[in-house]
Amino acid sequence: MNETIHSGALPRFHVEVKRTSHLMARAEAHGQTLDLAIKGGDPTLGFSAPETLLAAFGACILSGITRDAAERGLRVDHAEVIFDGVKHVEPLGIDPLGYRVIIHSPEPVEELRDLYLRATTDGAATNALLHGMDPTGELVIEPGAGVPTGVAS
Repeated sequence: MNETIHSGALPRFHVEVKRTSHLMARAEAHGQTLDLAIKGGDPTLGFSAPETLLAAFGACILSGITRDAAERGLRVDHAEVIFDGVKHVEPLGIDPLGYRVIIHSPEPVEELRDLYLRATTDGAATNALLHGMDPTGELVIEPGAGVPTGVAS
């Protein structure tokens, strides 16, 4: 389903994630796809779910920096976010997790500090990660459905 999700008053998110094999899944939004590893411990398969989560966090921070700099007429020549974390298993999670935001810019330090603070404390993905989400879920079972056409088992 690729409905127009940004029409109307508030943008909506619609992402589908389907298992394509016992090793991989494919996420789709806006007609774009992203292949993800669902078998942990094999970095050759691509981004794992936790790495994808961190990538989304970083993209949200960079989006905030870019948007805020443009609105304020600030020049940012380069920006990047680098995460370092440790996976733990009891309970599953990432802790400790740290990140560095690197900004190359000729602008005053105080202006860049403000960009950083705003970008790391406000944004859709950033707020969801920092303050948690409360999603609702449901299980749909389709007995005997087998593998849908076009999806590898």
